[in-house]
Amino acid sequence: MARGRTALALGLLAGALALPSTTEVHRPVALLADWTSARLVANAGFEESGSAAAQWTVTGPAGAVSIIAAPAHGGGRALKVSDTGADGVSVRGRPLAVVPGEALTAHAWAQRIDQQAGTLYLEYWRADGTRIDDATTSRDIAAVAGWQAVTVAGPAPPDAITATVLIYSKLAAVGSTAWDDVTVDSAPPPVRKVPNGDFEALRETPKPTSWAVSGGGGTAQLVNSPTHSGNRALRTVDTVNGTGGDVTVLSRAVPVSAGETLTVTVQAMVVSGLAGSLYVEYRRADGSTQDSYKTRTDVTAGAGWRPVTATKTAPADATSVTIRLYSAFAAVGTTLWDDVTIRSNLDTAYQEGIGGGSVLFAGDQRVESYTGLSRRVIKGVPHGDPALPDGDTGVVLAGGTWDDNPRLSGTVLRDAGGTYQMWYRAGAGMGYATSTDGVVWTRFGSGPVFPDGPGGVVENPRFDSADPASWRYHTLYPQNGDYYAAASRNGFDWQTINSGNPVLPGWDVANVTYDPAGGRYVALTKQYPDTAPSGPRTVSVSFSTDFLHWTAPRHVLGSDVLDNETVKAANPGKPDAVSEIYGMAGIRYGEQYLGVPWMFDIHEVPSPDSDPGPDKGRAHLELAASQDLLNWSRPDRSPLITDGGFSSWNWGFQLAGTTLLPVGDEVRLYYGSFAGEHSCTAADVLAARCAKAMGNSRIGLVTWQRDRFVALHAAPGGGSLVTRTLAPSGNRVIVNANPGAGQLRVALLDAGGIPVPGYTAADAVPITGDSLATAATWQTHTTLPSTGGPFRLSFALTAGDLYSYAIA
Repeated sequence: MARGRTALALGLLAGALALPSTTEVHRPVALLADWTSARLVANAGFEESGSAAAQWTVTGPAGAVSIIAAPAHGGGRALKVSDTGADGVSVRGRPLAVVPGEALTAHAWAQRIDQQAGTLYLEYWRADGTRIDDATTSRDIAAVAGWQAVTVAGPAPPDAITATVLIYSKLAAVGSTAWDDVTVDSAPPPVRKVPNGDFEALRETPKPTSWAVSGGGGTAQLVNSPTHSGNRALRTVDTVNGTGGDVTVLSRAVPVSAGETLTVTVQAMVVSGLAGSLYVEYRRADGSTQDSYKTRTDVTAGAGWRPVTATKTAPADATSVTIRLYSAFAAVGTTLWDDVTIRSNLDTAYQEGIGGGSVLFAGDQRVESYTGLSRRVIKGVPHGDPALPDGDTGVVLAGGTWDDNPRLSGTVLRDAGGTYQMWYRAGAGMGYATSTDGVVWTRFGSGPVFPDGPGGVVENPRFDSADPASWRYHTLYPQNGDYYAAASRNGFDWQTINSGNPVLPGWDVANVTYDPAGGRYVALTKQYPDTAPSGPRTVSVSFSTDFLHWTAPRHVLGSDVLDNETVKAANPGKPDAVSEIYGMAGIRYGEQYLGVPWMFDIHEVPSPDSDPGPDKGRAHLELAASQDLLNWSRPDRSPLITDGGFSSWNWGFQLAGTTLLPVGDEVRLYYGSFAGEHSCTAADVLAARCAKAMGNSRIGLVTWQRDRFVALHAAPGGGSLVTRTLAPSGNRVIVNANPGAGQLRVALLDAGGIPVPGYTAADAVPITGDSLATAATWQTHTTLPSTGGPFRLSFALTAGDLYSYAIA
C-alpha cells in the first residue's frame, strides 16, 4: 500500500524498524489555550502495580523494561528501559480513539541514566491495524543530565481511527533511560478547511485540484514523492529570473467572519535554489482585496519538511480568505508544498455537555479509548411493496406513467397523524406520493417541473396555518449553476420564492434538512464552479434561519487517501480511478448528526478538467457522524446497504434520502438507485467503457432496529470502552446492547479515569440479554451522582454487541 504504512506485526515488534524522525507540527501558542483538552493516558505515571508496565504493550528482550522507585519525576514510580543492543525495545500505550483533523500533542518526562538516546513517538493507525507512517512524529531525548520534557505533535489524518504513544529504544541505542508522566493534549478539528489542502484529490492530476495555477515563470504540478503526508505533494518549479517569472498557486476562497484570527500553516521543502512564500489574503464579498488585507511568510532554506505559518485577523468587511503559494519573479528554484491547514480563534475545545439522546458509535467524537472491541456496520434490512415483482426486492416505488426513473435524493416525512409523504425526483420533475404505512404508496402526479427535482424537503417548525403568508414546506432545487428556494403550504403546490433569485451558488445536488438542536435549516450542497479552480465532487455546508438568507458554502467533507486507494484496488488497470462524494444530507439523530454519503467510485474520467458529468462508475452508501456538521468521522467505511448483484435494481448508483425516520423501535431510510452506472450508455457498454447502462431506477426502503447502525463487537476475551468526559443533563444511563451469552457492566469514572466508589465495575449489576433500552444500575445506586459531571463511562463487554448509550 501507499503512504509507507507498516503492519503492526512487522518492524517494531522485531525491534528493527528505523522509524522516521520528523519535525513537530506547528501550533500557534497564542490560540492554544482555547483549543486543547486532556486525553486520558492509561497508567500515565507508571504507578499501577502488576506487570512491568501495566496497560502498556512491551516488545523487546526479557527484562528490558522495569518499574523503578528512583529516579521518578512524579509520584513514587517511573519506567526504566534498558537496551542491551541485542534488539530494540518498544513500550506502546493503549490506543486513543481520534477523529480526522484532531491534533494530538504527547508529552513525557525522560532522563538518561547512561548514554542511551531514547525516542518518543506519536503514531496514527488505520482500521485494518496498519500504521500511517507519514503521519508519525518523533523526538529524541537530548544529551543532557536530569529530567527533560519531550514533546511530539501531529494531526490525525482522515483515515486514522486511533493514536498511540510509543517510547522506543533503537536497535543500537545501548543503555538505560527513565520515563515518567506521559500526557496527551487534544486540539479538536479546525472549523475552517482548505479544499484539497493535502493535494490528494485526483480530479485534474497532475494539476492541483481546487487550486488555480498562474504565472509564466515555471510549473506547478503534483508529485508522488517526496510527500509530507499521503500520496501526493505540490511541486513548484520557477525557471525565469525577472519580469513574468512568477508561479502562483491559489486556493479556493474559504468563508470567514470579520475579526476572526486565522493561522495558516503549510509544510514546505526547498529542493533547490531560492524558496517561495505563503500568502494569506482576505477578500471582500466581491472578491477584491488589497495589500493591507494580506500577510506573507517566506520559506526558509533547510533540510527536510518545515512548517511555514502566517497569522492575520480578518478586516471588518472581509468575507473570505484565499491561500497563495507563491514563487516570486526572482525566486528561481524548486519547492515542495503539502498539508495546508487553517486554525481559527473560533476553534473550540471538546464539548462535554450531553443531552438525553442516544450516542452512537458511528463516529468516535465521544470515545476516549477502546480495546478488545471491533466496529462493524449493520446493513439495513430491505422492506418493499409485496405487490411489486420479485426482482424489485426492497422497492416501495417503481416507475410509473409519467415518473419514469423515480429516485431519491428527496425526502420522506411522517406527519402527526401517521401519514407518510414522499417527495422524489423523476424524469419529468418532482413527484409526490403519500402512504399510510410507508410501504405502499399512492401517487399524486407531478408538481412543478423543477429541472433537477427537489433537493430535500423540510417542514417549517414555525408554520402558522392561520397565516396565509406562512409556508409549511421548503425545498431547494438546482438550475443554471445555482440553487433556488421554493415553498408550499400543502406539499403539492409549490412556488419559487425570493423573487425568483437564487439563494445559494452551486451545481446539481442539494440536500436540505432542519436541525432542531441549532434551530436552523441546513443545506449540504455540491459546489463545482464554472471557472477555475475547478474541483471534485465534495460536500459543503450552509445554514439559514429563514430559508432565504444562507451562510456562504463551507467545504466540510471530501474523499481521502483511503477512499482513492480502495477504488483503485477495485479497478486494476484503471489509472484514473478516483473516489468522490456525490452528495450527502446532515440528519440530527440523538446526540449527533448522521450523514449517508453517496460514495462515487469512478473508474472512467473522460474530462478531468471540465464538467464532471460524463464520469463513469457506481455509487454506494456509507455512514458518517458529526458533532457540529463541520467535521465528520467515518471510522468504518463498509457499505450501508447490500445490493442485489449485477442484475438487481440497486447495483449501480445509490442515492440516499434526507431523513432517518424513527417508527416505534424501527428506523427507516428511503433511498434511490439506478440499476446501471453513472453516465453509462448502451454504446459505452458495447465499447467496454462500463458494464451496465444507467436507468431503471427505483425507490427502496431499508430498516434497522433503533440505534443499531453500528456495533462494537467483543472479541473472544471480551472488550472495554471508556468515553471522553461527559457533563449530562440526565442521571440514568440507558444502553442498547446484546451481550449474547455474556454480560455488560457499566462503571463510572471521574475525569481522571479513577473509578467512583459505589459505581465501579464490581458494583455494577450485570446487563444480560438483548435489549434496545436497559438501565444500568449498581448494587446501591440506580442513578448517577447529582453533580452532573464531568465524568466518564466505562463499558466492559464479555461477549456480543454494544450499539449505543444515553443519559436520560
